[in-house]
Amino acid sequence: MRAPSTDVTTLDSGLRVASETVQGSETATVGVWIDAGSRYETAANNGVAHFLEHLAFKGTSKRTQTQLEVEIENMGGHLNAYTSREQTVYFAKVFKNDVGKAVEILSDILLNSKLEDAAIERERDVILREMSEVNKNQEELVLDHLHATAFQGTGLGRTILGPEENIRKLSRNDLVSYIEQHYTAPRMVIAGAGAIEHSQLCDLASKHFGSLPSAPKSAVQVAMEPAVFTGSDYWYVLFGAFSFFTVSLDSHC
Repeated sequence: MRAPSTDVTTLDSGLRVASETVQGSETATVGVWIDAGSRYETAANNGVAHFLEHLAFKGTSKRTQTQLEVEIENMGGHLNAYTSREQTVYFAKVFKNDVGKAVEILSDILLNSKLEDAAIERERDVILREMSEVNKNQEELVLDHLHATAFQGTGLGRTILGPEENIRKLSRNDLVSYIEQHYTAPRMVIAGAGAIEHSQLCDLASKHFGSLPSAPKSAVQVAMEPAVFTGSDYWYVLFGAFSFFTVSLDSHC
């Protein structure tokens, strides 16, 4: 079976739109990929991208958290997000007739989140509990240790959740500052697959994301730190017994 082709368009703002149309499909997935993962953070604000992901669903200037949840549920849709070292992603899975509404909702949570102080404090506690659970998961911890020792001293070596001291002190100003710096059109891709036409997605992107700035508010673009590989050993305790992994220097990495 021939795979569907991928169509890509770059709008005047720098926002990219990519799609794959699947003929006969009754559903579509549409999302926003942002170059705003933990790799783009500093030691002082490490954890801010993941913190913002948590707050995106807590209410906007148009919808309360409950209204957002009910609207998605009534559509029979699914709305979710995740943060990685490279990106933050917000996406929705919906029936084909609800693609337009899904793009509008994604724009609302990204462009109009209220970031209320009460919500920030609630999510601070949620993230700290999440951190506690992650610290019990050795399979996740070993990857954090691997990044920390292989790319020590660079953004790629930092964890996605950030250190506990950062989570306890990140403020609304820190969150807004990160949005103003990184949530710009050239750093975003709106992608859709399934029951969606490329021209339709381009029109929806222009309509709902047309207010995205093309440059940071500070007018200073932040360059991504290079991924400098460092060979080293890191020892850690696993189930009460000493174990270790070794990252060896390879000039071809």
